[in-house]
Amino acid sequence: MATNTMERQSASGKKSDTIVDVIAAEHNRLRALFDRLHAEKDADKKARNDLWAKAKQELLAHHEAEEESLFNALVQTSKDARHESLHAISEHGEHKKVIEQMEAMSPDDEDWDEKFEELRHDVFHHLEEEEEDVLPLVSDVLSDDKARELGAKYREIHKEETGD
Repeated sequence: MATNTMERQSASGKKSDTIVDVIAAEHNRLRALFDRLHAEKDADKKARNDLWAKAKQELLAHHEAEEESLFNALVQTSKDARHESLHAISEHGEHKKVIEQMEAMSPDDEDWDEKFEELRHDVFHHLEEEEEDVLPLVSDVLSDDKARELGAKYREIHKEETGD
């Protein structure tokens, strides 16, 4: 019987830091950031701009780290994994286009709020798709060691992208 990657534990009883664990945690952080920005629509301008800068940076870093670690590995494994990876990468491109449109606007503009809500909706849908369609493939096509290696690689790339 296959063990769910999200539930794998090391011999010491600690949860492993597989790529699935790392991405699931990052998805939760992204949701929290985007929900906070959504809730603070009427916050002071500087606070909102700072929060937007953080959310944008985190999303773009997440996409970059995911593409260079997980998707780069998955496209080489199976037809399904390749298909799901290329679909997710395509959606990353769509997110970047919306961000570029937002960057050409003032965050005080109503159109900016509409674009933000579009991006938030698309990102949340995308995260859900990855959790339902991509992450379950990991345990089918990658070894536990490879999944842990990719988790470390993701964190390294994310850190380089954010400077954290």
